[in-house]
Amino acid sequence: MSRENQESALSPAQEALALGIAIERHNAAHFQEWAYRFRAYDPAVAEFLSALVEEEQEHERQLAALYRDSFGEDAPIPEREPPTELRKYIPGFAAFGEHFLIAETWAAYNLLSAALDIERYTRNFYTELLEQTKDAAQAEIYRQLAAFEEEHERAFEERLARLERAPTVPADRQCDASSSNEQP
Repeated sequence: MSRENQESALSPAQEALALGIAIERHNAAHFQEWAYRFRAYDPAVAEFLSALVEEEQEHERQLAALYRDSFGEDAPIPEREPPTELRKYIPGFAAFGEHFLIAETWAAYNLLSAALDIERYTRNFYTELLEQTKDAAQAEIYRQLAAFEEEHERAFEERLARLERAPTVPADRQCDASSSNEQP
């Protein structure tokens, strides 16, 4: 069965879990890349992002196990590109090119703002799944994951607040964070 046919044959619950797996994999990959880019600029942020990579990978494992337990099969392998739902939260990073390191406050601010938007989206995603599920095991995992994502949000907000107190971030260099309050 082709991937498109396989995905279209999934139930809404299977699609939601598969998307959750894809989101966690995507977030882990981005945080890993961004940790590397922060190493010289701010080792503490690099360490924080590296720790988030491990958490996101654990979330992916939890969702994959839930999928297997719920549906008796492995989840479809997530796409390599960012899930469509996350693409809008990574604006303007193509302008940095593939090879950049964080060397200025404005770049750090924009990258952390994008990470905050991604975490907010992910928390909203799990909160919405929690509200829709009737399965107790799924509900508990969604509740835990939403709480973890909320902790990540607070950590990013604190780091952004510290940057805001640092030398100014030029307005023309800031990403538009207006998407932060959007729901999935």
